[in-house]
Amino acid sequence: MKSTNWTKAFVALVSASLLVSACSSSDETTATGEAADVAGAQAVADQYEAPPADLVLTTPLSRAPDSGKYVISIETPQPISSAKNDAIQQAADVLGWRYQRVLMGTDAEAAPKAMDQAIALRPDAIHISGTPLTMLTRQIESADAAGIPVIADSIAGPPVAGVISTALDGDAQVEEWGKMVASQVVADSDGQANVAIFSITDYSILNVFTDAFTAQLEAQCPDCTTQLVNQQVTDLGTKTPQSVVSTLQRDPTINYAVFSFGDLVLGVDAALRGASLTDQVTFAGQTPTPDNLESLKGGDNSVWVGFPVQILGWRVIDTLARHFNGDDLAAADAAFLPTQLLNSDNIGSAVLDEDTGYYVGVADYQGEFETLWQK
Repeated sequence: MKSTNWTKAFVALVSASLLVSACSSSDETTATGEAADVAGAQAVADQYEAPPADLVLTTPLSRAPDSGKYVISIETPQPISSAKNDAIQQAADVLGWRYQRVLMGTDAEAAPKAMDQAIALRPDAIHISGTPLTMLTRQIESADAAGIPVIADSIAGPPVAGVISTALDGDAQVEEWGKMVASQVVADSDGQANVAIFSITDYSILNVFTDAFTAQLEAQCPDCTTQLVNQQVTDLGTKTPQSVVSTLQRDPTINYAVFSFGDLVLGVDAALRGASLTDQVTFAGQTPTPDNLESLKGGDNSVWVGFPVQILGWRVIDTLARHFNGDDLAAADAAFLPTQLLNSDNIGSAVLDEDTGYYVGVADYQGEFETLWQK
């Protein structure tokens, strides 16, 4: 299976910002002999089986936002980034705002250069996604000095001066997803999960997920085991499939493979089939791709947490509207994205975007936002 543009962009972004370690297994846990709380795990998982009822965010703006704002997104060449920014465009249109994208390249200085370009255009706000704030320290300071607020999603850590929020797809949300997946794994395995976790430990937002997953698994199932198998960013779709195969061959007791993001699965299915290991493990993880969701439709017994890409885009505009209104951002920052645990039993009723195949969760999310915005 060939690597997607998402993977190439992810590789470029992380390679530019992080020192990458070699593939290795670490942080292995061992059995303790204590009984698993399967019923408790199932109770947690059951809370997330049904589709979300609403946006979760219910606090309206203090007044209808002013029109005429100008917002720029730094867009990485990833399908998920494009889908999210398409949604931002739709939300901006509702408010009568001008919206523009500055496309980020794949070289080591791509993010700072794109940010410099955006600042030079003098927008009312700049939106970034995934790029660690430490890569953009000078640019954020320049934007702040120019009175241009920055909003960031899908990064770890709190905001710095000049960044109004990092809450969207941030630490608290991703930690919750880790707990959700762990509870489902404990319940589905009847407290007999031996888990290999595949991730890139130098990418901090992924560590939030894997740490939360491991802690929840240990709390609910002390006798379950985990081992973390670190990947290099250049291994996605290339060496990672063989890494999964080798891990399972070394330890035939592993019955779950957990992935910290969906594209880590690229090429893994074919590799497992070639090694006659398909029946050994069940997949689980966060941020599923449309391909991951299609596999569920085909009867795959994996479990993923729904990542509502379009709603995330509208939430970016919502947060900016609150900021421009002078509203307190606390309620919006505290509101998680709507989500659910997705499996072959409920994928048929899950709300997916017809055009992109990504998870949405809430069918009339646009109308709910317009109500919050007093439009």
